[in-house]
Formats: sequence, structure tokens, C-alpha cells
Amino acid sequence: MQDFAYLFGDSAAAWLRGRGDARFPHYERHYRAERQAMPETFDLETANEQYAKRCEQRSGARLLRVLDSKAFKHLVFFLIMAWGGSLLLTTVGKQQPVAAGVVLLGIFVAIRIKRRREQSRRR
Repeated sequence: MQDFAYLFGDSAAAWLRGRGDARFPHYERHYRAERQAMPETFDLETANEQYAKRCEQRSGARLLRVLDSKAFKHLVFFLIMAWGGSLLLTTVGKQQPVAAGVVLLGIFVAIRIKRRREQSRRR
């Protein structure tokens, strides 16, 4: 079972009492249904593992995994930089095209150097 005790200042007992956490009623329903289905062979550890798998399969958990993924973070960063850069580049490019070109070249070189350093650290 996942440990939700870190969410509450006083203790895990607060979670078990269901104070302010909507996950407890879901767990309680799952626990009672499992216990009623097999009262003589009920195993709490197995029931908890099934509950954790069930929670992972929910669409909300998938969405959170996608939002927390490295690829999504890179995509958001790229889109923000592209949007901001397009605004900045058009303004500066009209007034000083050579300076804008030099700045862009410097940015691309800096990105390339950063990526090479990260790759060499991984090895």
C-alpha cells in the first residue's frame, strides 16, 4: 500500500480516520469489497497491492505521469522559448539584424555546449 502519512502533520492515523482526504473512502470501499468477496482467504497485503495497481490505472494517474514526464517538460520549455523568442526576435531583428543574428548564434552554441557537457557527465 502506498504510504500517505507524509500528507498529514499529525500522523497516518489522520488518513485512516479519513480527515480531509478523498482517497480514504475509495480505499475503504475496496477493502470491504475484497473482504466480503473472500472472507476466509482474505489477505490484506494482496488487497493493498491490488488497490495500488487500480489507482495507477486510473486516467488521472496517467495524466499526472504525462505532465511529470521529462519529455513534456522539455516540450513546454521549447514552446515557451519559441513563443518568447519569436516576439523578441521580430522586435530586435527589425532594429538591429546583425546583433540579433549574433545573439542567436551565441544561444545555439551555448545550448550545444550544455548538451555535450550533460552527455559527458552521464558516461
